[in-house]
Amino acid sequence: METTNIVDFARRDGITDALTDLLRTGAQQLIATAVEAELAGYLAQFSDLRTEAGHAAVVRNGHHPTRPFQTGIGPV
Repeated sequence: METTNIVDFARRDGITDALTDLLRTGAQQLIATAVEAELAGYLAQFSDLRTEAGHAAVVRNGHHPTRPFQTGIGPV
């Protein structure tokens, strides 16, 4: 007889309880805030850098499409 404590999380993408939704939403907001803060710091670091034409050399030029990444509670 084999004893195991492995839990099958194959269907974790379909979990829709309130706590999981709260965690997923919080994680999305936390990641978005962290990325924006990192970008703001990067832009501030190079704000004085100019091209020969006098334009800012480092600028923000849009967003990539959103994409999920895997966490312990499923994709976020």
